[in-house]
Amino acid sequence: KTMTHDETIIPNNARAVCGKELPPCHPEHLNSGSILLFYQYIEDPIWTKAQHKAALKKVIEIGTKFDITGRGRVAAEGLNCTLTGKPSDIRSFCYALREWDDVFNETDFKITDGVKRDKLFKALSIRKTNELVAYGLAGDKAPSLKKFAGEHLEADDYHKAMQDPETVIIDVRNAYESAIGNFQPPENGATLIDPKMRNSIEFPKWLNSEETQKQLTGKKVLMYCTGGIRCERATALLNQMATVKEEFKPKGVFHCRGGIERYVKTFPSGGYWKGKNYLFDKRMEQTPDIKADSAVEKDIGARCCLCKVKHTVYRGQFKCSRSLCGVPVIVCNACTTAATEKPEKLVCQLCKEGYRAPSQVPDLVAMKRKAEAIVQDEPLLLDPTTAASLGQHPLAKKRKVYYKDRL
Repeated sequence: KTMTHDETIIPNNARAVCGKELPPCHPEHLNSGSILLFYQYIEDPIWTKAQHKAALKKVIEIGTKFDITGRGRVAAEGLNCTLTGKPSDIRSFCYALREWDDVFNETDFKITDGVKRDKLFKALSIRKTNELVAYGLAGDKAPSLKKFAGEHLEADDYHKAMQDPETVIIDVRNAYESAIGNFQPPENGATLIDPKMRNSIEFPKWLNSEETQKQLTGKKVLMYCTGGIRCERATALLNQMATVKEEFKPKGVFHCRGGIERYVKTFPSGGYWKGKNYLFDKRMEQTPDIKADSAVEKDIGARCCLCKVKHTVYRGQFKCSRSLCGVPVIVCNACTTAATEKPEKLVCQLCKEGYRAPSQVPDLVAMKRKAEAIVQDEPLLLDPTTAASLGQHPLAKKRKVYYKDRL
């Protein structure tokens, strides 16, 4: 643990566990619960239908063996899970995945110990899906991660990158998540961009817009999300799009390894993170460990969608009533009855503003084919300086074993 200008930093918490021994549980947490967040993409090739079916069966089998509960998605392109259990059982589950398939040595298993038992899932639910994140980028539309994914920055390096004024930082989560917490880069540092997404499927349209591309051209681009998975395809799509468009040229694309989850653990007093990290498990939110609750609340500007009083908690599964929206909205305790009796009164902030997402969908299949042809035709990647002097594309034929920067 180190201190810098009154900022507490725990560098070890920024480090991924890919291919390493998992960190042991602290003795004081042995009798409590643990939460495991992880994802693993599979490509070149993706799983066949038979392998996809077998993977679903195997994950359930391993989870059942170690009394694991929680939720997961298994697609031909990989696995994404939020699971709970005893500390020893969670670790046994991870090691069993590695034993089953070497690809899980690439996986960054993010374990949180000391979780109260009432915050653990009651049962195990693993679903077979077409896509791990609903970007509409499954199958032939999926940009290759090995060819185009952005570079991982560990949390402490990501923190430093936010200090660069020639950088933009993109929150690739949904707007309702951003409403209760986001990164706020330092003064004279990076510029935060909010895509104002109601759901992930809007991201390719937003990225395809001329306005967005003007904001990103000539800038170093940082992206972030809850645990990292949404940034994988998002950064790959950006790089793929930049490959085929001469006028669209960002100066490097990066994302935070392990997402907000790892950053907040690395900077337990908050760092540049302000507010709460919206979670999709029974904890509901994550806040910096040593930052006072009052200070966290002060950083958030969210309000009840009915009475407009300041309120920072999503509870009761209330949703926007506008057609084709339906995103979660915040309702304070005093307005719960009114929200239940008249749900048609519930309107999210984006709908109140009359905001409409960009509508033009890029030809994702054609774009992928063109980008891969460009990269395929380039000579083997030289060092960056030599490559640039020869006019070589920065993504040309990177030789990788698994995902090199993740091991």
